[in-house]
Amino acid sequence: MYPDKIPIFGDFGIAPYGIMVATGLLLAIIFGGRENERIKLMTPELWEKVALWTVIWGLLASRMLYVLTELDRFMAGPAWKLIALWEGGLVFYGGPLGAVGYLIWHFVIRRHPPTETEEVVKEIGPITMRQGWTRMLRFFDLGAPFLALAHAFGRIGCVFAGCCYGAAHEGPFSLHYPEAATGAHIPGGMGRYPIPMVESVIEFSIFVWLYFYLTRNKKFHGQVMLHYVILYPIARFVLEMFRGDAVRGYVFEVDTAAMATKLGLDPSVPLMMTTSQFISLFVVGAAIVLIFVGRKASADGPIADIEWAEAQAAADEEEDDDEEDDDEDEGEDAADESEAEEEPGDEPEGDGEDEDEDAE
Repeated sequence: MYPDKIPIFGDFGIAPYGIMVATGLLLAIIFGGRENERIKLMTPELWEKVALWTVIWGLLASRMLYVLTELDRFMAGPAWKLIALWEGGLVFYGGPLGAVGYLIWHFVIRRHPPTETEEVVKEIGPITMRQGWTRMLRFFDLGAPFLALAHAFGRIGCVFAGCCYGAAHEGPFSLHYPEAATGAHIPGGMGRYPIPMVESVIEFSIFVWLYFYLTRNKKFHGQVMLHYVILYPIARFVLEMFRGDAVRGYVFEVDTAAMATKLGLDPSVPLMMTTSQFISLFVVGAAIVLIFVGRKASADGPIADIEWAEAQAAADEEEDDDEEDDDEDEGEDAADESEAEEEPGDEPEGDGEDEDEDAE
């Protein structure tokens, strides 16, 4: 564990937690861009903008939810701490909520076309509401594997920060946090379940399955994302029982003393129903219903994708031709100017010859 900030300049620094989160997001944007080029959902330039704004809104919502869980501590501190993401402190479920809100605005409400080239936009015509929803579902499928990848790196960051730790446990795989570590969220000196590492491994496994198999074998748009929001919440529900940080509290408490005893956990600590577990149940239930809806919709035949790539390629080729013509024109102008500059230089030679003739 290393929760202390790495100094950059002066008192400003970045915690390893922030570095791991940033690494995961950067890899998600890079690999997501390559996948976007493969499926041709939008232009690479537009992908960068949409991905960046999706990350920003996801981080803001995730941070907001974290602040709400520890509102008293933030109210007592300086106001700038509310946005100090580089110091760590995010709640995962807030991220998808913020991201989905932005993507609904971009694809469904605004109905942004897959390109920003005016000629192509005119050629493909206006985007219908149904096409907007379809394109958003395709974006979900594109992003789901890389969301799992980014989250896996984020959980490694949790190990550095000392947050999201497991319940007390002594065993061959226990994590032993140091005592009285500066900035730590956890009392050290005892073994604990390695919950962040377990969750990171699960997320990496989900990423591999979604990206290398399901993405290329899906039956309907939205299927990849729906499988992610089933697999991860189920894992999260179970892991919540072995977590030792109850900072997010309970929606309601269930008497689980007997279960806790069998699992070797403290029977005085309820294993259900934490806020994350409640959200997990709701998300899994909704995802299962939507999978049946998606299968039924796919039986009616696929929705035609917006044809824009060929028109974009033609527009790019025309733009390149125009640039080549401009370069040729500039070259000809430069040649003319060079010839014009050489003409005055020839006059002195002529004058010299005339003077020689006069001398003779």
